[in-house]
Amino acid sequence: MKHKHFSLIFIVTLILLFTSVYNSQAKKDKDAIQEMEIKGIAFDHNLQTPVVLLADKEQSAILPIWIGLCEARSIELGLSEKVAPRPLTYDLIAAIVRTMNAKVERIVIVDLRDQVFYAQVEVSVDGKVSKIDARPSDAIALASRMNSPIYVKQTVLD
Repeated sequence: MKHKHFSLIFIVTLILLFTSVYNSQAKKDKDAIQEMEIKGIAFDHNLQTPVVLLADKEQSAILPIWIGLCEARSIELGLSEKVAPRPLTYDLIAAIVRTMNAKVERIVIVDLRDQVFYAQVEVSVDGKVSKIDARPSDAIALASRMNSPIYVKQTVLD
């Protein structure tokens, strides 16, 4: 009888352990992020709108994000490091971040719902990191000025 009781406890313990490891791995996969870089701005002639193209370092994954004309132009300016005659909104935000001795640590494309992408800008000030919700086009335009890395959650890429 003791042997059966021990076996049952052993089996239940194994099941709980397996479930815990499986759930932990599933959470890691869900939270996994892939570093991407801006490959360029294209134009979707069917929708008459610009598309920013993000790709991983191996260029095995490409993520197109449809954006507005103004945002596309701003991203192009940020990538070219040209200075607009008058500061654009993203230049102003970058100047504020620098003046506050803050740093845009990274931007993360965190979700895709109903064909709409969502992003966060992670900003650090005095070692404290804050996550600020943003449109991906705004986050990418800021990252292009701050030389900040761009990440995409694996769930968005999937």
